Amino acid sequence: MDRWEIRSSPNDDDPLRHLLLMRGSGADVAAVLKKFGALCGRPTPLDGEDFNLSFVLHKVTPAVSEKLNEWLEKVSPKPVVQPAAAPPKTVPAALPPPPAASLPEMPPLAAPVTLEPLKALPVALVPPPPAPAPLTPPPPAPAPLIPPPPAPALTPPPPAIELSGIPSASSLPPPREILPPIPLQPAAKEPLISLGPESAFTPPPPAPAMPTFSPAPQVNLPPVTAVPAMAAPPPTEVRMATPAAVNLEPAAALANDPQAASLAAAAAAALTDELRADWTFETLMVGAYNRFAHAAAMSVVTSPGSMYNPLFLYGVPGTGKSHFLYAIANAMSKGLGSASLMVTSGARLSRAVTAAAANGSMAVIDKKIADSKALFVDDIHLLAVTDQNKDLLAKVFKSFFDRSQQVVITSMYPPKALGALEEALRFTFDKGWSVDLKIPSPTVQRDLTSSVNDRAGTALNGDEIGQLADKLTMWGYQDLTLWVRRLALLRKMRTAAGQPSPLMDMLRIIYEPITIGSEAPPVSTAGAKFTPPAAPPGAEPLAVIVPNGQEGLSAYAATLFQDAGAKNGFNCPYRYALVETYDSMQQVGVPFQVAHACQRAGVTRALIVGPGPNSPLAPRANEFGHAVRHILDSSGIATGWVPHSQVHLPAHYVNAHLDFEK
Repeated sequence: MDRWEIRSSPNDDDPLRHLLLMRGSGADVAAVLKKFGALCGRPTPLDGEDFNLSFVLHKVTPAVSEKLNEWLEKVSPKPVVQPAAAPPKTVPAALPPPPAASLPEMPPLAAPVTLEPLKALPVALVPPPPAPAPLTPPPPAPAPLIPPPPAPALTPPPPAIELSGIPSASSLPPPREILPPIPLQPAAKEPLISLGPESAFTPPPPAPAMPTFSPAPQVNLPPVTAVPAMAAPPPTEVRMATPAAVNLEPAAALANDPQAASLAAAAAAALTDELRADWTFETLMVGAYNRFAHAAAMSVVTSPGSMYNPLFLYGVPGTGKSHFLYAIANAMSKGLGSASLMVTSGARLSRAVTAAAANGSMAVIDKKIADSKALFVDDIHLLAVTDQNKDLLAKVFKSFFDRSQQVVITSMYPPKALGALEEALRFTFDKGWSVDLKIPSPTVQRDLTSSVNDRAGTALNGDEIGQLADKLTMWGYQDLTLWVRRLALLRKMRTAAGQPSPLMDMLRIIYEPITIGSEAPPVSTAGAKFTPPAAPPGAEPLAVIVPNGQEGLSAYAATLFQDAGAKNGFNCPYRYALVETYDSMQQVGVPFQVAHACQRAGVTRALIVGPGPNSPLAPRANEFGHAVRHILDSSGIATGWVPHSQVHLPAHYVNAHLDFEK
C-alpha cells in the first residue's frame, strides 16, 4: 500500500461513518478486507493520482479508529504527502460521488446483524469485486457423478433374490409415456443429467397377505438395546405420485376439467418448497470459513438482482450451503412476502417442469414464475435435464435474469465442473459471484453442534455436546442435522419408557458400531429368504433396493430391517411394495434411476444398500448416497442408507427406522 487516508463522512444513518482512501493493489484490498471486513463496505475504484480505491467504514468508534490507524501505519508507515504543486486546501469532509461505473454502496442489512467491536470481528468480510484475480483459486473438483447419460431401464432382480410376493419395477404398470433421453453431444464438457421425464404413474395395489416363515439362520441379528414402542407416524405425502396423466389442451383443459386443474395444482405445489423458519441469518454462524459468502448474502438481501446475480454457493456437504440459501430467502420474504419467492431444488424443479409439460399444465408454472421476484435453487447439480425439458428449464432462469430478479444457487460442485449443465441452461453460473464454502474448524463444529441441538430439542448438556462433536469428526459431521435428529427421536423413545438416555448409551446403539465396524466378517447372503409379514391397512409402502448381481442381498437386508424394528420397539407397519436392483457398474445417472423406480411404485420409504467393492461407484459411495437421499427427499420419500461394506451391522437398520419416522 503506497498511501492511505481516513476521512470522516457521517450521514443520518451512521454518524460514525468514515471513508478509507488508499492507493494500493488487489493484495492490499484483500488485506484490508481480511482485517476489517466487518467495518467495510464495497471497495470503490477512484480515478485520481493520490488514491485509486475507497472503502466506506461503518460505525468507527474511537477505539476502532485507534486500532485501524495502528494497523495501517504498520502496513504503510509513510504519511500521505500532498503533491508539491497543489495549493493548500482544507480536506473535504466527504469524497465526491463516485463515477457512474462505480459499484453502489451497500446499505445496512434489514435483518438485525450486530457488528461487534474490532477485537471480536465475528461478521463476514465483503468480497472484492469480480475484477481482481482471486487470491486462492479453488482446487480442482472431481467430476460430479450425477450428470448422467441417457438412462437405461433398471435391471430387474434375478428370481433367486426376489422377496416373496413383492413386485419389481419391471412388473409395475408402465407410465403413460416415456420421452426419449437427451442425445449426448460429442463436444459437451460433461454428459447432461438425463433420466427421462417424471411421468405420471399409478401406485401398485396393496400386496396380499403373505404366509410367515422363519428367516434363514445366517441372518440372525446380534442383540441391540431395546427401546419402547412408539405410535406409528401419519402417512407421508408422496408429492409426485400424481394420478394417471390425461391428454390436455393447456388453457381449455385447465378451465373446464377438474382433473386437469388438479394436475396443474399438483405440478405447481411440487415446484416450490416451504421456507425453513430455523435457517436464518440469526441462526447462522459466521467465521473465516464462510465470511465471503455471508457478505455476498447480505448484499443480495439489501440490493437483490444487482452485483451478485446469480449468487452461486458451492462446497461439500456440511458447509452450510442450504442454510445460506434459506437465510437469504427468509430475509427477503420480510419485504417481498414468501409468496413472491420461488424456493425449490434441482431435483424438484426438473421433476415439476417435466410433469407439467407432460400433462399440459405448464401455464400454471409459467404464472408462478412470472409472479415471483426471486429464484432459489438448492442442489442444482441434481437438476435432471432431458432433451424434452431443457428448453423449459432454460426459460425459467432466463425469465428471472431478463427481469433483473435475484437468483441464488447452491451446488456440491464448482461451476467449472458443471459445464454441460451451463450449456443446457444457457447461462454461466459464475457470471455473478461464486463462493467456495469451507468446512469449519473443530472448535466451530462444536458451536454448530450446540446450535443444531438447541433447534432440534435434543436436550444435550454441555459435556454431551462436546462428546458428540468429537465423535462426528470421526465419521459423519457432514450429516450433523441428520445425526442430531436421530438422537432426538431415540432419546424421546427411551425417556417415554423410563429408560436412561445418556448420549454415550445412545451412540453405542446407532453410531459407534458404524465407526468401528465389526470384527466378524459379513454373513453370506447367498440363499437368504424373506417373506414379508401381512401388512395392515394404511401400512407405509417400502422399497428395498440393492446392487444388481448379488443373490440374496434383498432378502438379507429386509430381514435385518424387520428384526431391528421388532427388537427396538419400532411398530410402524410397512408394506414391502417393491424390490429392485440398480446397475452398480454404471458411474452416472444411477441416483435418478433409483428415484424413478421409487416414484413409479408410489413408495414412501426406501431402504437402499450402497454399491459393492467391485463397483466403480464404490470410491464415491458417500457422494452417491448423498445424491440419492436428496433426490428422494425432494419427492417426499424417506431414505434408509446402508453401506455395502457394513450391510451386516444392525446399527444401520436402527438408523433407517429412525430416518423413516416422521
